[in-house]
Amino acid sequence: MPEQTVMLWIESGAGKITRGHVDSIGAEGVRVRIAEEPDFSQGDEVAVRVCFDRGAPTVAVKARIDWLRADGDAVECELRWTAGADERADLDAWLAHAA
Repeated sequence: MPEQTVMLWIESGAGKITRGHVDSIGAEGVRVRIAEEPDFSQGDEVAVRVCFDRGAPTVAVKARIDWLRADGDAVECELRWTAGADERADLDAWLAHAA
C-alpha cells in the first residue's frame, strides 16, 4: 500500500481518460478507486499512467481490467499488468524502491 496518494489515469480503447486514486499496487497489478462511471469493462485492455510523486514523470504501462464494482459514490476496479518486463522497467524500479 503506497504511503502517499498515488494518482492513476486509465485510457480506454475509445480514448476516454478516467482518473483515479491507487488503493494498492504491486508486481501483478493495481486496485483503483474512481469517482465516475468508467468507459471500460471487465476484460478490456487499457493504457495506464501512474504518478507516484507530485511533479514527477508518469509511468506508462498496459493492463487488463480484472473486475469492476460500485462502492458507494465511487467505482473500485482491479487491473492486471499485461506489459512485458521491458515495458515495465520504470514501474518495477519504483516498486522495488518502495518495498
